[in-house]
Amino acid sequence: MKVEANYVIEEGQFLEYAVLMLEGTIRMFKISAGGREITLYRIHGGECCPLMTTSILGESEYEASACVETASLALLIPVNTFRDWIDRYQGFRQFIFKSFANRILVMSSLLDSINFKSIRGRIAEYLVQHSHDNGDRLSITHDTLSVELGTAREVISRTLKQLEKEGLLKLSRGQITLISREGIENYVEL
Repeated sequence: MKVEANYVIEEGQFLEYAVLMLEGTIRMFKISAGGREITLYRIHGGECCPLMTTSILGESEYEASACVETASLALLIPVNTFRDWIDRYQGFRQFIFKSFANRILVMSSLLDSINFKSIRGRIAEYLVQHSHDNGDRLSITHDTLSVELGTAREVISRTLKQLEKEGLLKLSRGQITLISREGIENYVEL
């Protein structure tokens, strides 16, 4: 099944199908009661969502929201067939549990970052990780960065302005340019 960008599955739904991504990207996120949003992780081609699996196997509501970021190709498996495959096929079961293990590591890293790293360190880490493909320029809004890092846009804007005053980066509408990659890397907390 081809899935267009911006298609959303909302938290609290009971799933009728297991979705195995063949191509494209889906962003998994949570929205707080106050309306703040945080990106949990992304699912890419060749992967499946462990939250989807727990929802299906536990016969419970889906615990996150999902948004298709890029046009995607997905294999939709009816939940009864999915459960049968988990029981019947060891290779399929191993694939599913390997996905669990990988996502637990990603989520552990996210929790560690939120709880133990400063916002300056988290921003620096994000900028360093995501600017390599684009040289030293990253096309992202303060609002999008706040969603990625799970904090308020105002906190992001204030911290970026401080980094700009230090001469480490330059801000323009929807764009952040690293002036001193080394200076930004000095703020990355291990």
